[in-house]
Amino acid sequence: MKTCFGTIYPDLLQFNFGKDCIGKVFRFVVDTLGVGHRDVHFELNNAEWEHCQQCECYESRIDFSNAKLRMQQAINAI
Repeated sequence: MKTCFGTIYPDLLQFNFGKDCIGKVFRFVVDTLGVGHRDVHFELNNAEWEHCQQCECYESRIDFSNAKLRMQQAINAI
């Protein structure tokens, strides 16, 4: 398995307010602006996305990244 498997999205288990949450393609940061107010910044690295799509393992990489993301969402919901 390539080291890039599961890295397309940021690792949600490492999320902290005010700190970049970085994946190979997607990145976001959530800043708190007081009680109940949040400023969300989301970025997509188009060049990296194009690079990922050209990989011979793209389908497996996206499937693995999606599975990892779903598992992280489930864990965060507990």
